Parts: sequence; structure tokens; C-alpha cells
Amino acid sequence: MLFFILMYFKVYPTMAVAGFLFGAARSRICDWVHTYQPVLEAVLGKNLDLPKRKVSSVDEFVKTFPKVKN
Repeated sequence: MLFFILMYFKVYPTMAVAGFLFGAARSRICDWVHTYQPVLEAVLGKNLDLPKRKVSSVDEFVKTFPKVKN
């Protein structure tokens, strides 16, 4: 399960792909993510959220990624 949750947050596969890789149904993969994500977050001491994927303006990009230089 440790390998699963680490791989999931490194690669972010779809539930179908993760299910294929780990030989489980998509619903089971979803259950595993919801079960083991809080455990991993507690151990690491930080939240593991997906990054924002859609940026609609340059100003929003600069606010989202302040360390990026012009």
C-alpha cells in the first residue's frame, strides 16, 4: 500500500490505469486513495493536493507561480 500511495501521488494516474497496474477495480483504488492519503499526509506533515491545472490569465499565472521569473 505504501508503494501504491507514493506512486499515485508521484504519477497521478487515472483510477482505471491504477486499477490495471495494481489489479483492482477503480472503486477499490478510490477507496485506497481516500484511506491512505490521510495517513501519508500525517506522516509527511503536509497536504498532498493536486496542483491547479487551468490558468486563464497572465496575472493568475503570476499569482499561482510567484517564483517564476519574467
